[in-house]
Amino acid sequence: MPTTGNVRAGLLRRATALAASDLCALARDRGGRMASSQSPLSLEFPRHPLGSSSLMVSGVCLGSMTWGIQNSEAEAHEQLNYAVKERGINFIDTAELYPVPTTHPDWAAGRTESFIGSWLKENSEL
Repeated sequence: MPTTGNVRAGLLRRATALAASDLCALARDRGGRMASSQSPLSLEFPRHPLGSSSLMVSGVCLGSMTWGIQNSEAEAHEQLNYAVKERGINFIDTAELYPVPTTHPDWAAGRTESFIGSWLKENSEL
């Protein structure tokens, strides 16, 4: 039987692969209504408590596993700009093995975190 953490992780992985229409559905309120002032391209995702803490995170997580091998630093920054500044995402997935594939000759551990760090430095007002 899957644990709650495994179920949540699976949901987050699936959420990152949703089509734009599905993303709009995620941003709707519990009654299924979209705020009249919001357009599908300017919606922020609902926030949820992170575990039992008081931290509130977006309902969609931005994955970073391709940054550094399959995507450049500039592309990572473009994705961060859209996700954070335009969609309100504040939940970013990183791991010590990113980027993938680890067998690529240019692979270096921590590259995705470096890209996030350089983006945060450029956006210190956030």
